[in-house]
Amino acid sequence: AFLDQFELRPYFKVVVSALTAPRIKPHPAPVLYVAERLGVPAVNCVMVGDTTVDIHAGRRAGAQTVGVLCGFGERDELEQAGAHAILDRTAQLGELLL
Repeated sequence: AFLDQFELRPYFKVVVSALTAPRIKPHPAPVLYVAERLGVPAVNCVMVGDTTVDIHAGRRAGAQTVGVLCGFGERDELEQAGAHAILDRTAQLGELLL
C-alpha cells in the first residue's frame, strides 16, 4: 500500500513482506527469495537494513550487508552483527557503490 500510495511500485521488481517467504528475518529466506526472483546469486546482492535482524539475514544468505543509522539500529550493534558497511543515511548508499 505504501509503494502504491507514493507511486513507488514501478521502482521495485520484487517486494517481500513477513508473509512472502517461508521464514522471516533473521532467517535468510527473505533475502534468498528476492535473489531467486531477480535471478541474481545472493552473493551479488546487498541487504540494507537498520537492525541487527536485517544484518543477520543478509549475512546468512551470503549477501553483502549495509547498516543504516537513520532507523532503529545503533552503530555498535550493527558493527557487532557484522555489517560490511554502516551509513548515517540510506541515501549515502549510492556513494558507497561508486
